[in-house]
Amino acid sequence: MATTIVQTFDNVSIAALSFLFKDEEAAILADCVGKFSAETEMQEIVKKCGATEVKKISKPIKMTAKITAHIPLAIYRKFYGLHQNANVKPGIYSYGPTSKGQQFALAAKVVDEFEDNAKLEAMLNVSSSTGLTFEIENGADEVAALELEASVMVDSLGEFYHEAIVAELEDPTLEDAWMTKLNAETLTVAAKKA
Repeated sequence: MATTIVQTFDNVSIAALSFLFKDEEAAILADCVGKFSAETEMQEIVKKCGATEVKKISKPIKMTAKITAHIPLAIYRKFYGLHQNANVKPGIYSYGPTSKGQQFALAAKVVDEFEDNAKLEAMLNVSSSTGLTFEIENGADEVAALELEASVMVDSLGEFYHEAIVAELEDPTLEDAWMTKLNAETLTVAAKKA
């Protein structure tokens, strides 16, 4: 089977984000995404000879993801750690000193509308890095999207981030699994049987 190599991919739009929270079977889809970005913090290692730098390398040490989107309540509650306190009536969700956002895997499907192609992005070990914030404005022309910020830690594969261009994938079922049940097993090569 010939391998397809894509030479150009333009990030035009975000088709969807999915959140697979720890110990859940299926991801929760957010398909009304305004913005998705990630930034890496680098550590510089410098070798000096006297006052002159003679060698320098930079290594990624931390990654932060930022999302602006209209998300389902289930994502909102799990992301921030809203919970049903045993001392309050059923149907009431609370947030306080014991609230802790759940760890999750984050998957994104980005579309290149020029080339009719898609890119899949994944971060397998993610958790909220900000506390609950909100703003409501009466008379606004537009409903404000939520802004979420999350820390991306090294995953069980030793990485922060994974991506694949759909046209380059040999497994046609991977795209669906990526967005619905993303974990390390989804991305790894199956062990060969002896």
